[in-house]
Amino acid sequence: MKIKLTVLAVAAVLAGCAEDQQSNGESIHRGESRAQVEAKLGRPSETRHNGDGQLVCIYSPGEAKMLIPIIGELSHQQEYTVRYSHGVVVSWDAQTESAL
Repeated sequence: MKIKLTVLAVAAVLAGCAEDQQSNGESIHRGESRAQVEAKLGRPSETRHNGDGQLVCIYSPGEAKMLIPIIGELSHQQEYTVRYSHGVVVSWDAQTESAL
């Protein structure tokens, strides 16, 4: 019983974090600077340059919750791929990653 309560408490805390992350306005817009995007999503988990010379950054906000096996809605995480040219967003897309 104690373990179930602990798991429920952890899930409730993570749900609150997930809601905060979404309510912080994760929407990305063309023309935004890298600093503006990082203020919303945090530091990128990966950076590289593509063949067009654009900087490509992968953001995984809420990455820590992927380390805790949870079943249900919290088991998914949004991952963003943002492409920058001359320091501003030129395009982006989002994928949903599953922790299971």
